[in-house]
Amino acid sequence: MPNIDAALAARLDEELAADLEPVSGRLGKVRRYLAGDHDLPYMPRGAKAEYRHLAKRSITNWTPLLSDTYSHGLFVDGYRPARAGDNATAWSYWQANGLDARQNIAHRGALEFGTSYALVLPGSVQTKRIPYFRPLSPLRSAAWYSDPDEEFPELALRHKGTTLDGARLMEVFDAENVYTFAKPKGDDSRWVLSATESHGLGVTPFVRFRDRLDGEATGIIRPILNLQDRVNEVVFSTLMALQYASFRQRWATGLAIPEDDDGNPVEPFNSAVDRLWVSEDSEARFGDFAQTEMSGHLRLYDSSVSTLAAVSQVSPTVMMGDLVNISADALAAIQDSTQRKIGEYETNFGESWESGFRLAAKAAGDSAGAADLDAQVRWRDTEARSLAATVDALGKIATMLSVPVEALWERIPGVTDGDITRWTELRAANPDPMTALLQETQRQTSTDAPATE
Repeated sequence: MPNIDAALAARLDEELAADLEPVSGRLGKVRRYLAGDHDLPYMPRGAKAEYRHLAKRSITNWTPLLSDTYSHGLFVDGYRPARAGDNATAWSYWQANGLDARQNIAHRGALEFGTSYALVLPGSVQTKRIPYFRPLSPLRSAAWYSDPDEEFPELALRHKGTTLDGARLMEVFDAENVYTFAKPKGDDSRWVLSATESHGLGVTPFVRFRDRLDGEATGIIRPILNLQDRVNEVVFSTLMALQYASFRQRWATGLAIPEDDDGNPVEPFNSAVDRLWVSEDSEARFGDFAQTEMSGHLRLYDSSVSTLAAVSQVSPTVMMGDLVNISADALAAIQDSTQRKIGEYETNFGESWESGFRLAAKAAGDSAGAADLDAQVRWRDTEARSLAATVDALGKIATMLSVPVEALWERIPGVTDGDITRWTELRAANPDPMTALLQETQRQTSTDAPATE
């Protein structure tokens, strides 16, 4: 295990800073594009300010929509042991840490940048042991693995923030301790070790989320940056055509061009939409040039966006906004490729969350929960489908296959574990009439029956 000192902390910080470099950094360029700060389309050297203005206006940022499309379909809704209808004890740690809202940090980080993390540490709330369980953005955290397939890293880093006096704080983690380093304000040359605290987990307490396990985890944004630049180039060409060639240019011949007192030519006509060119010279001729046809530019734009959507597995119809009077079944067919990709992310991220739950149980002293390898994360069903068709299918399953209706409640889209718990309580307090009649008959029969030896 390496010796954790200020020199190592500085080197780890420099590696993360290199990744965050906005021009060529692995993470920094993606962050810049997500914020709408794209590389400008090509312009010749010495281009006029008007050209640069059109180039800035041509930026059409599709990248946030790609990550939004997938992150909106990823929502963890429970954590259940095998063959159990209720959530495991570790699910209470999820609620105590507000992960219903914070889970999106881990999902978006992995989708946009390829890798994100969650930090798990021992903790308590009042007198109850509740571990600290928080997702971390890859823009302020990093981890180093001796083997790419290891569950936990060898070392990890988190930028914690800045103190009131301007000192930067950074934490370095290994399998035994948490090392807190501080860099005083105005001193960019050195980190100072300010605290060392044992966490007692036996592993570096970082859980990794990756968008893919076979090869480099790049995220969904970095592979399509060239396609995003192509879209911007097409929009730039379209704006250039609109600015300079979409209106008919008039010409005139056979005219004597007047000059001012200095011999400079003077515009003979004041052109405007409500003005007419007139000349007394019988040799004068007037005409105009044909305007540029814009349909080709528009088709090329649609083609570029469709290519961007196909590579990212997002329906081009959804991206182009062509959904008009479409049925739920047709919408489901359109989103089929996106839903399959979301299913792949649920598998990858689900394994990470399960690892995090086991580590959280260990931090809370729950040895049984830490050793439970069969418990699984439950994902909320966000697929677009007709509610009426879903209810009809579930009703047929209950009546024709004799499946208990309580087992089908969780398959209703949008239903949460809280809804199911409440329905179960209401069902127990108010049984259906046939069940109530049967229970009353059995009670009276057992009460009126004669006693026998």
